Amino acid sequence: MKIAIVGAGAIGSYLGAKLSLAGQEVFLIARGQQLQALQKDGVTIRDDYGETKTRPVATDSYSEVGPVDYVFLTVKAYSLTEIAPQISPMLGEDTAVVSAQNGIPWWYFYRHGGLWEDKKLHTLDPNGDIRRAIDPKRIIGCIVYPSTYLAEPGVVVHVEGNRFAIGELNGDTTDRCRQLSRVLIASGLKSPIRSRIRDDMWAKLIGNVAFNPISAVTKSTLSEITSDPLTRK
Repeated sequence: MKIAIVGAGAIGSYLGAKLSLAGQEVFLIARGQQLQALQKDGVTIRDDYGETKTRPVATDSYSEVGPVDYVFLTVKAYSLTEIAPQISPMLGEDTAVVSAQNGIPWWYFYRHGGLWEDKKLHTLDPNGDIRRAIDPKRIIGCIVYPSTYLAEPGVVVHVEGNRFAIGELNGDTTDRCRQLSRVLIASGLKSPIRSRIRDDMWAKLIGNVAFNPISAVTKSTLSEITSDPLTRK
């Protein structure tokens, strides 16, 4: 399986490393010091079990990668307007684009059904640049649950969690979702296929809204917040 990770920061590098260790052909798209570190030393994952290293291909050239089976978008949502038009060299006829940003995405109402079917969210894609670059029929929704951070460029600390929930936007269980789920599970990750991926999206968003401000104020991890009586309340 040929898989590109666009935005190989903490989450993207963690995901790419897990896939690479399981034998998938992985390309990490990064820039700056992170790209230099990935090209020089590969990805190092630190967790409770020690350190694991792997060396997937790292590049800032989309044309160097060429068409892939899946493109994971793990960049921040506000970067998509700039990045989306650049990924076309990686999009083959059947390439699926796995949207793995927090919050409400630009494609939210595509294949949503009901009154708001296919409504454009201009606050997220003001000029329609993302939609022109990425046909929404390519999109698979993905909710990312692992907690990771970069200790330094190329070195990912995995705190907890290994679930990447995925789902088609209309709730169908398709071959491309089954195949992706199998690949992720074979990489040691959890990958349930959701019939209502937007429900998972809202649950994650509500969690972020509730916990992130407390984390910022107290400089505490999720584990610390939920175990301390005052912040737990």
